[in-house]
Amino acid sequence: MAMYSSVSDYLHRGFLRWRRRRTNRIIRNLPLEIQKDIGWPDSNREQRRKLYQPESF
Repeated sequence: MAMYSSVSDYLHRGFLRWRRRRTNRIIRNLPLEIQKDIGWPDSNREQRRKLYQPESF
């Protein structure tokens, strides 16, 4: 049963990766105006990354 679970998890992760790539590809092919309307690409991504990184002393 453990092997079935491992294989199932592996296949499920692969499916999720495929679906994420497909979604990204579809969104990137939309006109830029629509991408901006839905917030793609996220212009605040770099700012959030800086907020959540710990300060190095």
